[in-house]
Amino acid sequence: MISKPFDEIEKADIDAMIADGVAEGRTLDFKESLPGNGDGDKKEFLADVASFANASGGDLIFGVAESDGAAADAPGLAGINNDAETLRLDSSIRNGIEPRIPGVRIRAIDGFSNGPVLLIRIPRSWASPHTVTFKGTSRFYTRNNAGKHQMDVGEIRAAFDLSGSMPVRIREFRSERLGRIVAERAPVRLSVNPKIVVHLIPLTAFSVESGLDSETIYEHRGSFLPISGGSDLIRFNVDGVISISHMDRDGRGRAGYCQVFRSGIVESVDAYMIPTGRDRNLIPSSTFESEVVSSIQRYLDALKTLNVAPPVVVLVSLLGVDGFEMAVPLDWKKWEATPIDRDELLLPDVVIEEYSDRVAEQLRPILDAAWNSSGWKGSPHFDDDGKWTKG
Repeated sequence: MISKPFDEIEKADIDAMIADGVAEGRTLDFKESLPGNGDGDKKEFLADVASFANASGGDLIFGVAESDGAAADAPGLAGINNDAETLRLDSSIRNGIEPRIPGVRIRAIDGFSNGPVLLIRIPRSWASPHTVTFKGTSRFYTRNNAGKHQMDVGEIRAAFDLSGSMPVRIREFRSERLGRIVAERAPVRLSVNPKIVVHLIPLTAFSVESGLDSETIYEHRGSFLPISGGSDLIRFNVDGVISISHMDRDGRGRAGYCQVFRSGIVESVDAYMIPTGRDRNLIPSSTFESEVVSSIQRYLDALKTLNVAPPVVVLVSLLGVDGFEMAVPLDWKKWEATPIDRDELLLPDVVIEEYSDRVAEQLRPILDAAWNSSGWKGSPHFDDDGKWTKG
């Protein structure tokens, strides 16, 4: 795989691979021409894609000739329509492999003698193993340094075991971190107010091959501010980098923090937005939605910049909210509102399969569930077309 963010790869990177004679391997494969429309060509292409997804991910590059397994020349692809070929290959991947591989990206790189080079980046998949199903085929493929091969029974079983354990590992991580916050063993002393806890968990975080450098995280510290924004202190700690909010009005604790782990996991906690000690226990619903959506968008954008591959699981939890309800305008029907019936409200997880600049619609299950917990049918901030109206 080219060690550079996908959108930043350019002709000079391909030229450098030719000059250096970079070899094919576990995460890289060169093809001089595109697959044809024959069944054999399609099956071979799908086997290549599935093999990357079932292994460590990688780049499949069309328009580069190889010699003895190493990049030798990059003439490009003559006479192709970039959009049409991208659509054809994307459709083939979506219809010929099960389950669907999230996060596959395709782009053309121009400037070569015969035409563009077409780059397909296939992420390591945590929904594996993926099987090629085109024309009734049922074959599992993976890769090693020698290229792709059909998986044996042991490899298939191990892949299913890893995929099945992932939800358990995510639940255990969430439970352990929430337990620390409830037990007042968070990285900083927090205000006594109810807490909003956001976790972003890239599935690559559980791979031994993953990891971010703390200094690199620190360079992007402005993107990892706490949920309500603002920070009095940003510092390194044993887990990575933490950004800490101001003290609360009473000086009893911090208003929140954002912890970025070297694994790529983000934990952000707000202990300021939901106040206590008032006549009614209310969650400021509009502020809650706006701050949660905007902070998650900011964190996802930063993870993309840091080249952390999706999918990313997003989890939102509310702690200490028993008896609270969503605040609504005075002219709304009061009979619909009911207090939340539990102290720890764990909202449903959402899987972000691809980075986007409009994440609110993807987060709708979380927002709807927050309103459901207070007796409402869902968030009122989506229009008839499903678009979020707060942005």
